[in-house]
Order: sequence, then structure tokens, then C-alpha cells
Amino acid sequence: MKAKRLTALALAGVMALSMAGCGNSNSGGNTASNSSTASDSTASSNSTAADNSTATDNSTPSSSTAEKLVVWTLADDLKQFAERYTEQTGVDIEINVIAPADYSTKLTSALGAKSSEVDIIVGEPQMLGNFFEAGFFADLSALDAEAKEQIVEYVYEAGKDDSGVLRALSYQVTPGAIIYRRDLAKEIFGTDDPDEMSKKYKDFDTILQTAEEVKAAGYRIFSDSGNLRWYANAGSAWVVDGVLQVSDAKLGYMDAAVKLYQDELVAFAPEWSAAWYASMAGELPLDAGWSDLAELEGAEMTQVFSYSLPSWGALIVRDNANDNKGNFGVCSGPCSYFGGGTFIGVNTYSGHQETAADFVRFCTLNEDTAQWWLETSNGDVVSNKAVLNANQDYENPSFGNQKTYEFYLKEANNIDYSVVTKYDDSIGNFWGASIEAIQKGEMTKEEAIEDFYMQVETTFPEITVNR
Repeated sequence: MKAKRLTALALAGVMALSMAGCGNSNSGGNTASNSSTASDSTASSNSTAADNSTATDNSTPSSSTAEKLVVWTLADDLKQFAERYTEQTGVDIEINVIAPADYSTKLTSALGAKSSEVDIIVGEPQMLGNFFEAGFFADLSALDAEAKEQIVEYVYEAGKDDSGVLRALSYQVTPGAIIYRRDLAKEIFGTDDPDEMSKKYKDFDTILQTAEEVKAAGYRIFSDSGNLRWYANAGSAWVVDGVLQVSDAKLGYMDAAVKLYQDELVAFAPEWSAAWYASMAGELPLDAGWSDLAELEGAEMTQVFSYSLPSWGALIVRDNANDNKGNFGVCSGPCSYFGGGTFIGVNTYSGHQETAADFVRFCTLNEDTAQWWLETSNGDVVSNKAVLNANQDYENPSFGNQKTYEFYLKEANNIDYSVVTKYDDSIGNFWGASIEAIQKGEMTKEEAIEDFYMQVETTFPEITVNR
């Protein structure tokens, strides 16, 4: 195996961008809930998304010009929400976008000193547990009844602390899917039907069989074996009642990731690499680590058949597909999952609690806002169930005219948030490192698992590890 392929490998099990719970969306094969799309949302003016805007409430934010809110956030989205809120209320809002690498440190430093300089704070799911435990996010129980009724369940659950107190909400859902090439599906399998394609990804053993068929046709099932990491929680949580769980499903995930790599069933194009982006538009060389196609003239070429990504990843595929735009479909994998998402809350030490909570409500619980964001964002999947239902008949031209919002609502409703724990990121990274060691031939499976156990024991002495 070429050295370049070793250096290009993304950790097969790394839990990047907040891996989360698997539900049983594909427990026997394929139902309607397992078969639709990703999201494009040119829905703004020429689709049912715009036509269905009647599914809104008429509530308006509280009006106040006496206060100014300061927001610390990880992304630019809230700038647009703030502008709209200011237009409707007159409240001035200052948005400070902080780099993700610096955000936790900056927030912990400021709020650890009980600073009131910021009113609105955010967090991604993997951050929330520590922030809640530290007491940074104020009690939003006044919004609980509305949130429970209006918001997709896993988002509502993710925003509560260990005592069940609501402290954050998100305006978006980020359920995942298998994004596949319709044209290649017809060539290889004779059909591009998403129900039939879901059968090809129903479990790890089936994925390996599918990978062999795809390779026999001259293509590769995934960009790299790291696509499987989203399903690491299939079967059970990593920790249950303080005990580490290495289930048969997790071992199956390990075996599949190793086989995909060692049998060259993937394209060795890790996420975020130049090869990964290029693969969405067409051919790429079967040699990782390249930056210029001209350097690889005469190299063996292939195409990537599918990607496993959250809903935001579908937008990346869409925007890099070039002539392949419209040539993709979306189906379910071994389980439903989510990755990432921006959760909004109020700084416990803010002097503007009421107005800050009103801004959170405006961003997350106002149906007019949700419909506006669904259209304005050009593809974000909102967390408001009524708005998703109102737009469920929208046919997405970037994904074979599948009904994207219907699909993601069903996938989001299938997510089992009970398998998500505060240990997932770290333990997932340990498991991924063990998988990579086996892939590279640095350890046997037994040695890698033993190393994994030691990493967990050393890092989390409160977890019981039963070998």
C-alpha cells in the first residue's frame, strides 16, 4: 500500500463535529421514513416552501429600545437573525463571531468570572454538557412548554441539563443521511430508488457487500472509511450506568472500517481535502495526497459513489457538484444520527435576562422566523416541526426532486438521543485511533482494543471497563 495513502487517511472513527445518537430508522430495511433527500432550498420563491408560509404563528418579539444585547457566537448565522430582530423590535444587537478553536476558552474565562458583558451565548452539542454544569446557561423553563410542542424532540432534549432544566435551543436540525450518486446507482444496481438504496446500507455487513459491488464497477463506495464514524453509536451508548459498552455493533463498525481501508474499497480522499471536494464533481485519481490533477496524468481514476454526512454536508455536496448537481439522491444508513448544530441560550450573569430570552424565543420558537430562515439560508433544515411539515412536499432539484424536508424531519424524529453521552467525543476519538492503528498494521485488533481500554481508564477513571 502506498505511503501517500497512509498519510492521507482521516481517522476512521473520529467523532468530528459532534457525533450523536443512532435511532432505528433502518431496522429491517426501508420504509418511507428511510427514503428521501438532502436539502437545497431554492425553496424561497419558486417552490412549495414559499407557498406554505401559512404555517406560521403571528407572535411577535417584545419591543424595547432601552436595551442592547451582546451575542457571542460560533458562526455568522445569528447576524441575520439579529438584523431581523432589530427591525421588528428596535433592540440593538452586537454580534461577535468567535473562532471555534477559541470559543470554549474565551467563554469559560469570561463567565467563570461571572461577566455580564455578554447576553446571548451559544454552544454545539458536544460543548453543552460542560457549559451547563458550569452554570453558564440561564434557566429557560419559561419556554419549555412551547419548545416541547414545537421543536424536534432530539433538539429539545439536547438543550436540557442533567436535571431536565431547559437551558438552550437550536433553530436548526442536523440529521444525517447517505448521499449517493443516482446515475451510478442506475449503472451498478439498475435502480436509483432511495428505498432500494437504503437496503444497501442497512448494516455494516451489507455496506461491505455494497462496497464490493461498487468497486467491481470501477468506483468506490465512500471517499474514505471515516464515513462510518457517524454510526459509532449504533446499538448502544458508549457509557451506560458508568460502564463502558463495546457492543457487537461497535466491533462491526471497527471491522468494516478496517476492511474498507485495507481492501481499497474507498477512494482515500479524506473529508475537507482537495480530493474530497473534487470527488463531488466527478473523477479523481486513486492516489491520495494530490493537489493538482496535472501532476497525476495517466493515473488510475475512479468516482465516489456516496458520502455519509449530516444535512449541512448535503449543501457542501450540492455546492461542489458542478455538472453533477441534480445527480444525487439521499437515503438512510444503518441508523439515524445528527452532527453539529448551533444551540442558543442566555448568559446566567446577563443584566438583560428578559430581552435575551425573547431573542432566543424569536430565533427558535417563532414560526415566521423559521419559515424565513428555511428560505433565506438556502438549505438549512429548521427545527420547527410545523414549518418542516408545511414544506414537506418541496421537491429538491439538486437531489433528484426528492422531498428533502420530509426526509430530514423523519430522520430527525428517529434519532435516539438517549445514547448520547458527554464522553462521546473523547471515546470516539480513542476508538478511531485504534481503528487507524489496525488499518495501518501498527497493531492487531486485540492490541488496539486493549490500548483503547487503557485510554478510557486513564482519561475517565470514573468509568468501569470490563474486558
